Amino acid sequence: MPVKKHKHTAWVEVDLDAIRHNFSAIQKLANKKKIECRDVAAVPETSLQSPKVLAVVKADGYGHGMLQVVDQIKKLGVDLFGVSEVHEGITLRRHGIKKPILVLESPLANQIRDIVDHDLTATVCTRVAAESLNTCARSLRKKAVVHIKVDTGMGRLGVWHTQAADFIHHVRKLPHVKVEGVYTHFPVADTNTTFTQHQIHQFKQLILALDQNGEVIPYAHAANSAGLGGFEASVFNLVRPGLMLYGLYPSEKTSAILKLNPAMSVKARVLYVKDIEKGQSVSYGQTFIAPHKMRVATLPIGYNDGYMRAFSNKSSVLINGCRCPVLGRVTMDQLVADVSRAGQVRIGDEAVILGKQKKQEISADELARLAQTINYEIVCSLGNRLPRVYKKKK
Repeated sequence: MPVKKHKHTAWVEVDLDAIRHNFSAIQKLANKKKIECRDVAAVPETSLQSPKVLAVVKADGYGHGMLQVVDQIKKLGVDLFGVSEVHEGITLRRHGIKKPILVLESPLANQIRDIVDHDLTATVCTRVAAESLNTCARSLRKKAVVHIKVDTGMGRLGVWHTQAADFIHHVRKLPHVKVEGVYTHFPVADTNTTFTQHQIHQFKQLILALDQNGEVIPYAHAANSAGLGGFEASVFNLVRPGLMLYGLYPSEKTSAILKLNPAMSVKARVLYVKDIEKGQSVSYGQTFIAPHKMRVATLPIGYNDGYMRAFSNKSSVLINGCRCPVLGRVTMDQLVADVSRAGQVRIGDEAVILGKQKKQEISADELARLAQTINYEIVCSLGNRLPRVYKKKK
């Protein structure tokens, strides 16, 4: 389906074909990573085969639209979905998703019933949460499925790795809880190979010790996008890509391994065009003074839409395939760009804030560098605020 006509003055365009392409590329990469046979071969997932894929669709699909993303990949071989919050998991269930859904946050007491009711997989790293899930599942005559989060150096959620074996042993004894997975998370997989390899070693030792003790847990996983692209972790049999699914790379190293297509573009219509004279100022604070006569255009996008104030006097937009510098401060709802070299610019013309136009491109990585942040924040900020328009080939 081509892009439908709409009346938005600024919007996000999501290429659904790019989502499908990226998932297939990730799947092929995962298929190249063979799993080392673990010491106990009682569970099929631990035999020699390719890792399964958990697609992370939290934060409304990193701003791309969780339900639309899920609809594109649910029949392509995805095995599980990952969300951050319980309500996201419930939304997927109500959307008709039957596959396992892992909630990546540790649950609060008032979320336990919803997790069990909707057959969500809980992340557990406290005895209180595990025992609450057990009590609730018993009352509903069900089993609560959980993954144990292990801290190997992220310092966020998770039982410390040296205490994890005893903790897992306790949880496995709960009669109405099924421990389906154990996982950890990499904080610097894109920047510190030594630290990440140390994490992998610690986690691998835990998994092998559990296997040798007869406590075989089907899924062992650590590979987020950076981990999947940059490291071999043969004992792990589930990968959980997030950023790469949306066509963005966690590091330059990853970009050399597989070809991804960015799925998000951000566009706006020119609201106003005028000439300004030498010495005239633009926007709040008079941070830009025209050095000569210029032609400028006003666009209806600002920090209310997720286009950061940090871009003031730094970024560019594309109009008529030409890079047009942003002048002065980005305001809540608008910005002003220099269109002096962009040819004939009219009210209603399309400007590209993020994405490609003719031979030019403004990437999420470029904007992230200007704002001294990461590409994750760029797409989440823009995608979660602006209306979305979806495109797909017929």
